[in-house]
Amino acid sequence: MSMLQLAQRFGFAAGNGTASKKCAYADDATLADLKKGQPAQVRGFQNAEHPSAQRLMQLGMIKGEIIEFLRSAPGGDPIEYRVMGYNLSLRKAEAAEILVENYPG
Repeated sequence: MSMLQLAQRFGFAAGNGTASKKCAYADDATLADLKKGQPAQVRGFQNAEHPSAQRLMQLGMIKGEIIEFLRSAPGGDPIEYRVMGYNLSLRKAEAAEILVENYPG
């Protein structure tokens, strides 16, 4: 299965209407934009064909999943998040590929 087919299966393909007007900061808010302690809901990927998109989906970055910014290294990279009950560290470049929206919880 190609990465594009996998992304479409999970609703992440570009132009599938998953964009929402209620995002953390803007329509194109990403995981890298979150502030400490702020929860968000995964909305999709900037580029579903990005080489790490499949790996990120396997790690729990699935549409609708709740994710929370926990902390970052002193230099700001990597960043630690809580997703699906475990802690996950991502580089800012990886986090910038994941689109999010506000989660009121």
